[in-house]
Amino acid sequence: MARKISLGIAIVYLILALIFGGWQLFLIAIIALIWPVAMIWFGEAIGDYLGGFHRIGRPYITKKSPGSLVSLFGWVFLLAPAIFILIKLL
Repeated sequence: MARKISLGIAIVYLILALIFGGWQLFLIAIIALIWPVAMIWFGEAIGDYLGGFHRIGRPYITKKSPGSLVSLFGWVFLLAPAIFILIKLL
């Protein structure tokens, strides 16, 4: 259910970007929507990721993140533009 809702919201963003900004804004919106949608759809897998190393050899991701928290932040990032627009209109 969350996947369908997030996909619907992303499609609305893309249609609005195409209508109000043309192809350039449409492509920027696609790039901007990849991470929030991925965080919602694959929160558990992203939360399980450990690794990445600094130049000095120490890992900078040392603990797993809860998948539900990753998904929550995905929703925050996905809905933030709509919330900012609603606040500005009020």
